[in-house]
Amino acid sequence: MEIIVGIDLGTTNSEIAILRDESKPEVIPVEGEMIMPSCVGIDPEGRLIVGRTAKNQMVSHPENTVLSIKRRMGENATVTLGGKSFSPEEISSFILARMKSEAEKYLGHPIAKAVITVPAYFDDAQRNATKDAGVLAGLDVVRIINEPTAAALAYEAGHEENQRILVYDLGGGTFDVSLVVVENGIVEVKASHGDTHLGGDDFDRLLIDYVTKRFKEQHGVDLKSDLRATNRLWVAVEKAKCTLSDRPFAGIREEFIVGNHHLDMEISRDDYEETIRPMLRKTMDTVHACLTDSLFLPKAIDKIILVGGATRTPLVSQMLQEDMGIEPHHEISPDLIVSMGAAIQGAAISGVKTKSILVDITPYTFGTRAVGEHEGMMTDDMFVPVIKRNSSLPVSKEELFYTYHDNQEKILVEIFQGDDPLASDNIFIGDFWIKGLSKARAGSPILLNLELDINGILKVTAKEKTTGLSKTVTMDTTKKGNVSNLEERRRNIAAFLEEDEDAGGEADAFSSDIEDKQNLIVRAKGLRKRAEGLLSTVNEEDAAELSSILEQSRHAIAAQDWETVARLNESLSDMLFYLED
Repeated sequence: MEIIVGIDLGTTNSEIAILRDESKPEVIPVEGEMIMPSCVGIDPEGRLIVGRTAKNQMVSHPENTVLSIKRRMGENATVTLGGKSFSPEEISSFILARMKSEAEKYLGHPIAKAVITVPAYFDDAQRNATKDAGVLAGLDVVRIINEPTAAALAYEAGHEENQRILVYDLGGGTFDVSLVVVENGIVEVKASHGDTHLGGDDFDRLLIDYVTKRFKEQHGVDLKSDLRATNRLWVAVEKAKCTLSDRPFAGIREEFIVGNHHLDMEISRDDYEETIRPMLRKTMDTVHACLTDSLFLPKAIDKIILVGGATRTPLVSQMLQEDMGIEPHHEISPDLIVSMGAAIQGAAISGVKTKSILVDITPYTFGTRAVGEHEGMMTDDMFVPVIKRNSSLPVSKEELFYTYHDNQEKILVEIFQGDDPLASDNIFIGDFWIKGLSKARAGSPILLNLELDINGILKVTAKEKTTGLSKTVTMDTTKKGNVSNLEERRRNIAAFLEEDEDAGGEADAFSSDIEDKQNLIVRAKGLRKRAEGLLSTVNEEDAAELSSILEQSRHAIAAQDWETVARLNESLSDMLFYLED
C-alpha cells in the first residue's frame, strides 16, 4: 500500500508525518528535529540551504535568506535569492523538497504523494499556489485540506465520544478558527473564519517596535536603520517571546548590536501581553463570528483545541476561557497536530482503515456579476452568490440567469469570491466568454454551475438552456500559465535541486561551519558568565587578565573573528580551571 505523507507547510515552521497502519501518526524528523524552520537561503558559495541552517545564517546574510514566504503565496510576485528571482511557490517547493528528501531517507523508499494543509481562510489563488509548490517539489498533491480540520482529525483519532470542538489555530503568519462536530467517526466542519495575515510574526514585529523605541530613547540610535542589527534583534525577541510563555520576565541581550552599543533590557510578560492584546482581541471577534455562522452558543462547545506555536502565549488561553467559559486543551503538541492530521487523511486516501471520515467546508462565498437592484438603483455590478460560505465540500450549485438584450450573441461570465453586495468589492477570480448564442429575445435562460472540489479548486460551467451550448472552465487564479509551463518550471526546479545535491559535501561543510560558530558563541557566553562571577573574588592581577580576555572576546564576536573567539575560549577555560579550583 502506497504511503501518502501529510505536510504542514507553515509560515514559520513546517512538519511532515506519516501513518503507516492503524497506529498513531508519526512525525518524521528533519535534521534530528520534529520541526523544520520554513526558511530558505543561498550560502556564500551560491548553494541552496533549507531549514535550520538557512535560519542560522539569517543574521549574517539576511539579504540571501527568505522567511515567511507563505504570506506571499498566491501573489504574482518574485523574491530575489542569490541574484536569482523565484516565485513564492518556487521558494515553498524548496521547503517541500527538503522534507520529501528527509522522509525518503527515513523510510528507505521514494515518496510520490502528499496531503498538504493550508489555512482555512486561504483563497483559491493561495490554494492553487500551494498545490503548484508541491508539483514543483516532485509531489502529487492528492488533497489540500484546511489546517484546523487536520488538527480536529488528529485530536479525534484518540477520542471515541461525540463532541463539538472549537479549533483555535494561531500560527506564525495566519489565524483560523473552525467549529467542528464529531459524530460517530464523522468529522464535519460547520463553519470557519480567519485572517491570513495575523500570527506570531506580527507579535515579533510588535515586540521589535517596543524594544527599538526603548533602545532609541536610551542610546539615540534607530536599530531598524541597520539590516543586520534588525535581524539580530528579531532572533533575540523571538527567543524572549518563547521564554515569556513559561516565565514572567525575559532578557533581551545582544552585545555590540550597533557600533559599540549593547542591547540589554528586560521585558515582563505583562508588558508583552498588553502589546499584543489588541491582536488577540481580533481573534476573539473572529471566534464569535464563527460561532454565529455555525448557529452555536459558547455553552454548546465541548472542547477548545489550541493549534500553532503562538497559542503557547498564556493570554490566549486566558482570553478564551474568559470569553467561552471553557479551559482550552493542548494534549497534542500544537506544533505537530496539523501534520499528524494530514497524515491521517493521507492514510485514509491510500486505503488504510482510519477511525475518522472528513467532511470539510469552503470558508468563502463564490458567485457572479449580474444586473440587479442595489440600494434602490439598478446596477450591472450586482454580486449574486452561487456557492455560499461554509458549504460542505465537495459542492456543486447551479443558478438560473437570463440574457439582458435581444439577439444577444455572447455573454461574459465573471466569477468573484466574497460577501459584499457589489461584485467589484469582492475578489475577482476569473472570467470567460460564451459565444454563438441563439440570438433569442432578452430573457433567454442561462444556467450557471459552480463546482468546488475537495481541494477547494473551482470549476465553472455556463450553458444556454434552449440550445445546450456550454463552456466549462477550471479557474486558474495564479495567472502563471498552463500545465506545460508548470511542468517546465518543475524540471527547472529539479535541475536546480540536483545541482545543489552535487555540491552536497561542501553544503554540509558550510552547515557544520554555521553550527560551529553558534557553538563558539554559546561557549563564550557560558565561560564569560562564570568569569564575571569570579571578578570580585580573585586578586587584581587575575581580575585584570580576566577582564582583558572578556573584552577581547566581545570584540571578536562582534567582528565575527571566529578563530580568535575559539582561541580566547580556550584561554578563558584554562584560567577558570585554576581559579575555580
